[in-house]
Amino acid sequence: MNQNSQLQEEITKELLTIKQDIEFKVPEFIRQGCLELKVDQISLQKKQDIIKCLGGNKYKQDKQFIPKLTECLLSHLLRMRKCSLQSTNINPARPIYLGQLITITMFYYEDKIIKSYSILEELTKFINKQIHIYYENIRERLKLIKDKEQLLLNQLRNSQSNNDNQNEIQQNDNFIKCYCYSQPGLYEQIKTKLKTSKVLICKICQQNFHGFCLQINKNIQDFICPYCALVMINPQNKVIDQIVQSTFQQFLQLKNEKHFLFNCPVKHKGSQIEIRCLRIDGKDGLNEITWPDYGELQINGVKMTEFKPLSINYRVMKRKDDSINITNYIKYNEQNRITLIEYKSNEELKKQFRIQHQCIYFLGIFSINQMNAKEFLLDIKQYHKNYLSIEDSIKLFKQECSTKKDVKIKSIKISLLCPITLQLINIPARGRFCNHLQCFDLENFITAIVDQKDKKIWKCPICKLKCFKFLIDDYQQVILELISENRLLNKEVEFNENGEITDKILRELCNQHLKNQYQINDRIKKLIKND
Repeated sequence: MNQNSQLQEEITKELLTIKQDIEFKVPEFIRQGCLELKVDQISLQKKQDIIKCLGGNKYKQDKQFIPKLTECLLSHLLRMRKCSLQSTNINPARPIYLGQLITITMFYYEDKIIKSYSILEELTKFINKQIHIYYENIRERLKLIKDKEQLLLNQLRNSQSNNDNQNEIQQNDNFIKCYCYSQPGLYEQIKTKLKTSKVLICKICQQNFHGFCLQINKNIQDFICPYCALVMINPQNKVIDQIVQSTFQQFLQLKNEKHFLFNCPVKHKGSQIEIRCLRIDGKDGLNEITWPDYGELQINGVKMTEFKPLSINYRVMKRKDDSINITNYIKYNEQNRITLIEYKSNEELKKQFRIQHQCIYFLGIFSINQMNAKEFLLDIKQYHKNYLSIEDSIKLFKQECSTKKDVKIKSIKISLLCPITLQLINIPARGRFCNHLQCFDLENFITAIVDQKDKKIWKCPICKLKCFKFLIDDYQQVILELISENRLLNKEVEFNENGEITDKILRELCNQHLKNQYQINDRIKKLIKND
């Protein structure tokens, strides 16, 4: 047995021990739930109906009800579990990693039989809660298993790399953040499909992602990966730190809960804590905060919010979701539990509402700094990286005027009016991914986004590309300041193929300003050198 197989066997053995321990405790959990929920106080007829509904035989004495209910409910829940795992690659008798163990030990309570009696639904939720508590009590043991899983995953990646040629090694390493590497063994299952998949390169981190994994079958000009999108999706709520590593999660058939245990360090006390979620659907779910269509979010057992689906006839195609602030519900330096639940729906509901099931979601928890419009504007202006120098701006104009398809462009005109207010621009800016020379007024843009009552969509008002980061154009800034100082009436400016202004008055003013600025810069450099 090689080292990897031995490590996998150790993990599986530990998981099986925990699984068997939970299975041994479940009947006791049912009996505890019956006592806490006072199940024995319901009417005799209802007791008989419940047992019959669960597929049990009639019992003779009332004192036999709790043992009979324990037997019948457990049998029913196990059948539902088996059904839920039929469409997956999970072997319920032999989990191979921690995520699988949690999936196969939790019970589904959204089927018709359980929902037909509220006491059965409450009883099933009670069992799941006790299983949560069990997991919390062995969290150190789970951490050791998780560490072994990570070690195994690293070893498997190294083994795979050693068997491939150097080009394939580099290619696989560059896909390390993709969904196919999020679970042990997943890449091996789908790698034949990945050979023909489109390759998407994130504009921010330059990591590669398979279009197949993200359900995207077309080229995207401004592709941002889920990791970067979660961090930047609302730049006004600036991420200070990532509390929990962002992770892919998929709801399986008839398995409607996902659980996250995390510890929030006390250093984040005083910051705002926010949970964000994207849906991997090849559509807008990757660009905007998107929660399950029909479900709820809990933290430490408290329902934070409920997600309600849109009517099938509603004119808006997508619900307006947003990040969820969980600051007031966090326990610092203690274990916290996030529970994301997807309600199941029947065919009748699907005819009335827009509901997608079994989707892949991408979640992260962040410590953030919430800024108002003025604070956000100042935050952008204080960093040198958010400015495009005059020299680089002139280069852009030259590039735009370069020969394209045998057509020589001799000049370019751009408007100096903001497309939002149609007033003269004060702070000329573009999104970092924008390819046009035209600017918008940064202050107007931020104010317009902040004033949106519902979700905030950070897209350029000119080209509609994502606008999470900004570049303030120093060249156009100088031009606008000169127009204002000299009370000129220019509402647009024309540039020749060398990036120079064609308007004589404005060109002379600009050249003189730049000459003075260069002289000042030279003096500063000499002073620094002499010192």
